[in-house]
Amino acid sequence: MGGDGCYDDKGDFIVLINNKNAADPTYAQLLNFLQNDKTDQYPYIYTNRVLASYYPPAESHVDLKNIQNIIDGITKPSNPDVCGDFAERLHNDAEMAGIRCAYVSIDISGYTDPYNYGISSNISHALDAFQTSDRGLVYIDDTNAPGPTRSVKTVNVAAGQAYIPVSLFPESGWNNTWGNMGTVTNIQVIWNGTWNN
Repeated sequence: MGGDGCYDDKGDFIVLINNKNAADPTYAQLLNFLQNDKTDQYPYIYTNRVLASYYPPAESHVDLKNIQNIIDGITKPSNPDVCGDFAERLHNDAEMAGIRCAYVSIDISGYTDPYNYGISSNISHALDAFQTSDRGLVYIDDTNAPGPTRSVKTVNVAAGQAYIPVSLFPESGWNNTWGNMGTVTNIQVIWNGTWNN
């Protein structure tokens, strides 16, 4: 799954910044981090991207100086547009804050396109996962969508199950449970540069 240029100005790659000193948080530490992180407040801007081919290594296609400047706090990444960007941004914010985070890519069938973006019924979606020390694995979907001010959602992710996010920070006047996005058919989780199913 590609992004739309949050850390890669050409928009071809998801760039994950891993902190070798990052640690698994407690659930309370995760909530505190998510409450203060504002990734979910950027507007979602759907783009139907055609993925391009490239010749390895991938690093030769990414501005590594820009990535280092982001890590050093000299520059900021571009605003996230699509789900891959939101997951990338939250992952990198967490890692730079010392919280270990996984980037997760899932496939969904039966997506209903509730916001009429023109998205097909079989899609890929990106989110994040945190291995909390007291509550186990927690999946977080931080992609903004029309609704409450905060779009931070938790979701149970399992193949063959419906993907139904629930607001982590409920707001008055909004239903805490978001719509069913379809059925999860495949899950890929990346921790520290290693893909695991």
